This record gives sequence, structure tokens and C-alpha cells, in this order.
Amino acid sequence: MERMTNLNRRAALYATTIFALLALATAGCCCAGYQIGPQGMYNTEIKTVFVPMVEADTYREAFAERLTEAICKKVTEQTPYVLASPDVADSVLSVRLISEDQTVTAFNRYDDTRQKNVNLRALAMWRDQHTANIIAETNPIPLNEESGVTINSQSFLVAEMGQSTATAQQEAIDKLAEQIVGLMEAPWN
Repeated sequence: MERMTNLNRRAALYATTIFALLALATAGCCCAGYQIGPQGMYNTEIKTVFVPMVEADTYREAFAERLTEAICKKVTEQTPYVLASPDVADSVLSVRLISEDQTVTAFNRYDDTRQKNVNLRALAMWRDQHTANIIAETNPIPLNEESGVTINSQSFLVAEMGQSTATAQQEAIDKLAEQIVGLMEAPWN
């Protein structure tokens, strides 16, 4: 009786193994072209990126440096690309900050700012150094309103929650950097 149970278990194990192998083989045929993992999200021909200092059309000069730093940080954290100098980089990610404004959306009864919005707008372009092709499928540099990808970022400042203008600005910069680096993902086909 015990021997019969072992035979049944073995037969069930073999059947399960064969079924799993068939399912994997069928999935491989049906999903040809798809890749699993983050490697499939990025252009594998590009290995290095140069990020020049962000050009800024705004009055706050520190925004360019802060945005450049945030973009470099996001590139190293979220992509397989390595930052490199312009003479050895495979590609260039150019960014121009075209506007920055802050609007008050709510006051308290003493006319103090209760809520403020920090809005940033930038143009970004990613270009292959070797072929001079635009990877992000936009027009060549120089960046202007008609070329590049326009990206908007917004952050809310609520003073009662312990936020300051500096924290709201940094949040908007980080959001903008994340969206810019998101352009480096391979397009869906």
C-alpha cells in the first residue's frame, strides 16, 4: 500500500514538472520580444551619459546647480548608465530650466501665506554622441520652446505642516529630475 502511494506521488511530481516545462516553453513563444527586469527598460547601446550644467532662464541661479545635482543623482540611482565626462560619454542629457514661479493659494486670517505652490518648467533632450541622433525623439539642441520635451513639476508648501520654501523648492526639483531621467527609459513598442 505504501509503495503504491510513493508511485502515485512520483507520477504526480513528473506530471507537474512536465506541465511546468510546457507552460514555460509556451510563455517563451508568446512573449517573444519582452524582457524581464530593469535591463529591458533602457537602451542597451548606451553605457555612459554626460549631464552638463542645467541652463537656467530664471532669476534664482542656485536652481540650475540643484537641478543638475538632482539629475545626476537620479541617473546613478535609477538607470544602468554611468556618468562620464563629455569626451568619453556615449550620450548627452541637456536640460534648460525655462520657468520657476511661486503662487500663493491660501492665506490665513492675518494675511500670512498658508499654502504656496512652487512650479518648475524645463526642456530636456537626450542625444547620442556618436551618431548625433536624438534618443528622446526631439529636435536638435539648442533647446527652445519648439524643441525638446517640456516637463512641468509642482510642489505644495504648507507652513503649518513645518514646510519651508526651501523644502518645497527641493521637492519640486526632485520631482522634475525624476521626470527628466524617466525620459531615458526605452519607449514602449
